[in-house]
This record gives sequence, structure tokens and C-alpha cells, in this order.
Amino acid sequence: MRENPRIPRRLIGGVYRIGQVLTAGQMLTTYTAHDHNTNDVVGLFVIEIPPAIQPAAAQQLVQPLEQRQSIHSPHVIRVHGWGIEGSHIYIATDPPRGTTLQYVLDNEDIDKERALDLSRQIALGLQELHNKGISGLDLRPQLVTVDSVGITDRVQIDDIGLRSLLNALGYMNSQRPDDIGYPDPRYLSPEYINKGQIGPWSDIYQLGLLFFSMITGRLPFVGRNHAETGILQSTAPIPRMSQFKHGVPVSYQNIVDSMLAKEPTWRFANTEELLAAFDAAQLPPPSQSGQAAADQDAAAAQPSTALTSEMQSIEDEVTVRAPGSNVLVSSKQGDSTPTVDDRSETGVYAYLRFEKQGAATQRFALRQKSVVVGRTDPKRGLNPDIDLSALDPKMTISRQHARIRFEETFFYIEDLKSRNKTRLGQLVLTPLKAELLQHGDVVFFGSVRMRFEIPGMGKLPPLKETPS
Repeated sequence: MRENPRIPRRLIGGVYRIGQVLTAGQMLTTYTAHDHNTNDVVGLFVIEIPPAIQPAAAQQLVQPLEQRQSIHSPHVIRVHGWGIEGSHIYIATDPPRGTTLQYVLDNEDIDKERALDLSRQIALGLQELHNKGISGLDLRPQLVTVDSVGITDRVQIDDIGLRSLLNALGYMNSQRPDDIGYPDPRYLSPEYINKGQIGPWSDIYQLGLLFFSMITGRLPFVGRNHAETGILQSTAPIPRMSQFKHGVPVSYQNIVDSMLAKEPTWRFANTEELLAAFDAAQLPPPSQSGQAAADQDAAAAQPSTALTSEMQSIEDEVTVRAPGSNVLVSSKQGDSTPTVDDRSETGVYAYLRFEKQGAATQRFALRQKSVVVGRTDPKRGLNPDIDLSALDPKMTISRQHARIRFEETFFYIEDLKSRNKTRLGQLVLTPLKAELLQHGDVVFFGSVRMRFEIPGMGKLPPLKETPS
């Protein structure tokens, strides 16, 4: 009987005897195997080489594995051997152990200290890889394993470059998140999405996504489809983790802000800097106990609940509440121009700011996940959640003009068939069609220009005065 070239022999490379099938796919099958040279159990990846790929080309594609084989780290999966036999590439690694980080995320509540420890161990693995010149990894949580013994975790990066190898061999991915060859935009850096230069900075970004999801239980950038997710990954501001998890230390948010910066040059320069930041976050500030430091960080992450009832430390500034409970206005003594108080209140999702002569004079708080913006009509008993009547003497705003809603991690705005339209920047909104709303966006409700602000996302630069 002739041997089927599509089915690998039971003995691969003269060393690895195939055991149990773990996964089987279009081009890739994974097994447990027995190493005849060491009597150890190994993991074995067997990839079918398409007929169109010449042997010399296949040999070139697997050459990077030589560098991976030289890495010995408790935080990186070990590559024991590799080669080409017939129409198959084989790669022998450490055997599977522990559970995937994806399983831990789905089934366990990861506390802040554990999230920091898990992320730090991944960073140690990245440091070893980067020192060998290896970057551009696939750090999806299904490719990171957590081996727990008692209360101690050992974390390991399991990516051996399969995604790039499969794609180079012509693999057609299914665009399913569990497909090893699929570049899931939820876990990609902006430069990967935009076909920019990939490097260690890209891996730091991916680890930032994992750190964020371990802390909050959710990913920072998820759109309604793959394309929108890619846009959000590239342009959306970094969410505040305290919106989703109580008591997140400010030091943790600062780390995430650096890891997830859109521009690679704004991120940590290397894993050494990142590890130093992780180590510093573990320590309380001088002269404070660990609990006191945690309490201070948690308090700093939560907006003050008494912004309008206490005198401020700056003697020449007074804060008062304007008519209507959603508006905070502040002015300096001797200054007739009111400016908005830039601090936030508890329970506020976002603000609409009204600016005049480059300064915010009123700020309307969005305290619910879905609010209607419009004007009051006493005769009909209509009272929108955000009443802009006082800003609209010409009555260009409809009674129920637009809706702003918060879903998952993002804000959306939709026009409610208003008479004078809603504009998002230069875009005239199609009635009842939601559009993504981001920190700093300019919105026109009729002729009234407002600015959208998300607490904690940074100070907004003044707008230039332009005719509306």
C-alpha cells in the first residue's frame, strides 16, 4: 500500500513518536509526542506544506525557529527541535501545561495584584525574546498559559511564530477568534492594523491590552465589527479602568496609558522600562503603609463628591453650581469670565461642554448610560435629560434632538429626527443612525456648538472661534 503523503508518519524526524491528537485543522495538527532521545513528552506541531511551496522556500520560512530554540526562559515556551520531513514541517516544544490565560479571564476574578504579577511575568518573557531579536509576537490570551500551584502562578508565552508561518504558506484564516492564523483586531497594535513597522513596541502594546483586560474583565477597544474595532484601536482614547473596576490605583492607569499610546515612541522604550514601572507600582509611596497607599490611589481614581460645597485651596477661585443640577461653573474672583471646573463628579459618564471665546463656560453632566439632548417644552411637559434651552435663544434645538449612549467601552450619538440636524464635526448625522463619539469631538445641536468630554481623558485644548 502506498503511503499517503498528507498524513505524517508515526515517527517524525526519526525522533518524535506521535501520540494523542490535540487539535486538527486545515493545515496544522498538534499532538503529544515522545522524544526517543530524552524519553520526554513533548508538544508537536505538524504543518502541511502546500504543493506550490518549493522545499527551499519552506526551509527559509522555518529558519527563524533556530533563534527561538536558543531561548531558555521559564516565561517562554521552549522549542526543542524542528525540521522538514516530506511534505510536513514539524516543531517540537514543551508539552502543554496549565490553562490558557483566556480560560482564566473567562472563569476567574483576577484581582489587581495578581493582574500585575501575571503581566510582569509576561514582560519577563518578552524581555528574553526581545534580547534575542524576536518581536512581533501573537499575544492573544489563548497563546499565554498560566500554570498555578497553590497561590503561585507561572506564566508562559506560547507563541512560536505560527501565525506568520501559516500566512506565509498561504493559509486562509476563518476570521474566528480561536483560529491560530487569524490576526484578531482586538489584540493588535495600531501599527499592525495600519501596516506600519512592527517591533518590540508592538508587543508592549499587546501586553497593555492584556493588562487592561485582566484588571477590568473587558478589552479596551471593541467595535461592532472587525473594521470598527480596527478604527477604535487606532484612534479611540484609552478608557479609564476605574469606570469598570472600583479602586484601580492611579499608578496602574499610568502604566496602561504608556503601554497603549497610539504612537510607538510614546510607549515604554523597552521591557526594562516597563518592568521598572511594574516594580514601582508594587511598592507604596514613602512613609505610607501598603493599605494607606492603596487607599490613596483608590481615592485619587475616584472623583470628589463635594466639588461645589467646599472652599478650594486656591484662594482666588470659587466654584458654584449653575441653575440646573447638571452644570458646574467656576470663575476667579475679579474675573467676569466664567470657566468650567475641569474636575469630575462621581457617577458621571461624560460631559457636554459649552465653550465661549476658547473657554468652557458650562458643562452638562451625562449621568446615565443613555441621555436625550434637547430643549424643555413646558406646555407639552417635555423635559430632556440634557436641557440646552438656555444656550439656544433662537430655538434651533428640537425638543428631543439627539441621544448619546454609552455601550460597553464606547459612546455613540444619534440624531432623533431633529429639525435642524445634528452635526458631528463636519458630518451631518443620518437620523437614527449611531456614530462613534470620542473625547474632544465637536457636536452641533442645531446652531449650538458643544464639545464632548470624557472624565480622566486629559485636558482639552481650546477651540478656535469659527462661525457655526
